[in-house]
Amino acid sequence: MERLIYLFETIEALFKSCDIDYEALRELDQDAALFTDYEKQRIVNSFLFNYRKIQDKIGAKLFKSVLFELREIDDDAIRMKDILNRLEKLGLIEGASQWDALREIRNAIAHEYPLDMEERLENISMAMNGYVSLKQMYANLRRAADTA
Repeated sequence: MERLIYLFETIEALFKSCDIDYEALRELDQDAALFTDYEKQRIVNSFLFNYRKIQDKIGAKLFKSVLFELREIDDDAIRMKDILNRLEKLGLIEGASQWDALREIRNAIAHEYPLDMEERLENISMAMNGYVSLKQMYANLRRAADTA
């Protein structure tokens, strides 16, 4: 349980920073100025960095930790597909396709071309939409762990 509490605290600290950048991005025009103005670029980079960190922590650690806490699994050697299926069965995620879509956004961000403004703007938009899903997913996981 101690490991899980630490993980929740870590992710919540990332969410706190990401929320600030998310709100700032919502107020900005989604155009090439996001990449030419240093302050705007800093907000974009900070948001995307924290978005990726949150997603990595949820996928690599939190999913399993919550399932362990709920006594749904007892072995670390479980495939991601099986983890996602159990989380879906418990109603903690909408489905494996939801997680797959979030992973696709993360991969698009990681492999974008810096000079392709249209692609970068599209990735920011996708990440902002994905962030809303990620927050809801996290809330479901937190609620389930807190009631275990």
